[in-house]
Amino acid sequence: MLNMMIGFFKDYFKHKDAAKKQQRWMEKYCEQKGYAINPNWMMSTNLKSNLCEMEATYGKRYCPCFEPSGDKALNKKMSCPCEYVEDEIAEYGTCHCALFGPADLSKEQWKASSKRLMDEYQVPKNLKDGVLDTRGMPLDPRRELPVPDMMHQVKAVLNGYKGKKLTVIVEREQEMINLEKIASYKEYDCSWKPKEDYFEAVINLKR
Repeated sequence: MLNMMIGFFKDYFKHKDAAKKQQRWMEKYCEQKGYAINPNWMMSTNLKSNLCEMEATYGKRYCPCFEPSGDKALNKKMSCPCEYVEDEIAEYGTCHCALFGPADLSKEQWKASSKRLMDEYQVPKNLKDGVLDTRGMPLDPRRELPVPDMMHQVKAVLNGYKGKKLTVIVEREQEMINLEKIASYKEYDCSWKPKEDYFEAVINLKR
């Protein structure tokens, strides 16, 4: 928990100015749709920081909960606000990320949807002896992408990680491409190679 809080505030101060830009379009969008932004400060701030990082890493404002898929049509649908907002509000009470919800959503409903999201992403990671295997996570039924995806697993592990390098195993080449961009954004060296039925990368964390 301490490492997570340290990571949260590092991101908050790093993206503080850029997050104001996110806040402006989010407020306009909510006004047009009759929605509201998650009233929990830490939750909404974390999601705005993630949006800033998505733009800085991938060049587009992708949904903060899913890394780019490699499918141009799906990536377009995942540009925040994504095309799944209305369907997910009908199912969860909020969008998948618990960022947007109806203006009349109760505090308890916001809290329940935020807990649903946290339960999805705060799962045990398959990390052993400096090797993180990101495969085998359940798929989101709409996007058919892992939850949590490689990106969120790596970010979670790096919070408080003490090793000098991290080996990451992924299933798809697109995940490997995404990992290279993440490493570049964080100014880490990253090398990778294909194996028989997966891809393996080594991130050098010593700058």
